[in-house]
Amino acid sequence: MSSSISLAIATASYAATPDSWAKLDAATQAACIKASGLTNATAGPPIRFSDKLLMDARVIEGVWPQPHMTGARASMLCLYNRKTKQVEVQELATPPKPAPALKDVWWQAEDIGGKGIIDRSDVTLMIGSDGKIGGKSGCNGYSASYQITDDKLKLTSPLIGTRMACAPALMNQEQNFKKLVETAVSFTISSEGALILQSADGATIKFVRK
Repeated sequence: MSSSISLAIATASYAATPDSWAKLDAATQAACIKASGLTNATAGPPIRFSDKLLMDARVIEGVWPQPHMTGARASMLCLYNRKTKQVEVQELATPPKPAPALKDVWWQAEDIGGKGIIDRSDVTLMIGSDGKIGGKSGCNGYSASYQITDDKLKLTSPLIGTRMACAPALMNQEQNFKKLVETAVSFTISSEGALILQSADGATIKFVRK
């Protein structure tokens, strides 16, 4: 009887001393990081189940190595069997980021019609929840009424503005900007949070949050 009890005690746990637990933790961490396939991976502390299950769980975080993932981060749950040393990883679903607000925030133009923008020129857009858009077009202020349906945008009144004169290059950029705004037909918000306004002829203006 005593020998049976001793055998049961000896085989019930796969790490019985602080040193053996430390070695086990190091092994599970290394195995989980390797199995994840992520770069710059880090492992969270182990969640250790009882000797009935013989499982250690860890959350692994890192960066997808594939070029098309463009440096996107990932979180994975890793399960390590202390008896068989088998490892299984599964990507953890991450909640989608809330869509950035479109209205009542200032947008700064970063590119107009694929031609960039004159350094330090102030070209802005505010899409107001009151049905009005406005801002600065580089030299003058402007405003108009608008309507949005799904991802479609159109002006419902003529674009009006002040009539100050500026340097020729700035005035030319301003005219291009106003033309694109006047003929806007749709908008999108990119994964990076940029606002892309598209005109009827396919030309675009790219805005970032100011």
